[in-house]
Amino acid sequence: MKPQFSPESLMMSHGYDPKLSEGAIKCPIFQTSTFVFNSAEEGKAFFEVAYGLREQEKGEKLGLIYSRLNNPDLEILENRLCLWDQAEDCAVFESGMSAISTCLMEFLKPGDLLLYSSPVYGGTDHFINHILTKFGIHVVGFYPDSTKEEIESIIVDSGHSDRLAMIYIETPANPTNSLIDMQMCREIADQFSKEEQPVYLAVDNTYMGPLWQHPLKHGADFVLYSATKYIGGHSDVIAGACLGSKEHMTRIKGLRTFLGNMAGPW
Repeated sequence: MKPQFSPESLMMSHGYDPKLSEGAIKCPIFQTSTFVFNSAEEGKAFFEVAYGLREQEKGEKLGLIYSRLNNPDLEILENRLCLWDQAEDCAVFESGMSAISTCLMEFLKPGDLLLYSSPVYGGTDHFINHILTKFGIHVVGFYPDSTKEEIESIIVDSGHSDRLAMIYIETPANPTNSLIDMQMCREIADQFSKEEQPVYLAVDNTYMGPLWQHPLKHGADFVLYSATKYIGGHSDVIAGACLGSKEHMTRIKGLRTFLGNMAGPW
């Protein structure tokens, strides 16, 4: 039986094959915009899958195309972040706000209702209350000490309970360290979900980081990070990440491609 290594051990080499980089023990910085195809037919096949023109065939190996779509450094980081949260897939962004705004824009549409915990990070609060509302998205907040019954009443009293599309929470909150019950929020999301319109639960896990808290285990659909904080740890990088199922991350990465807000390879 193959030994099971902890994320702490796997972080040293997971997702990186030195044979693909002249035997370098550490992954080089792939500071390139474009990648070479072995043939025009190969390039065509890569693009067809990348842009959703067809599904990837069983056993088909896809290659690199363009650093706005995929880059070895980004993919390795995404693979390693998945280890901690035990997520199926991950998308890395140029900032935490890029990750948050892309997630909200992909899974909300005009007329939808977003329920969010208050307080949240200032940038998130501004995006929710001053940007999303410009697109006809209804928003309503609740406080950390709100009971489940009180939150349900807030949703109903909004007049848009039939369009609740996402619950967004930040726990611990920035900057108060207030805590939100993730499992309670999952129960509320399920209560208002419909077969044709599921209610998603997104959790900003920046303050605890991927070492100390794993929201996917408590019912979250999305885990969001400002990697600038504890993931980076040295005040020398700005980055963000969103993790979840393969299905959901395919949509997130699709919007990321066209917004162009992926992280740089360095």
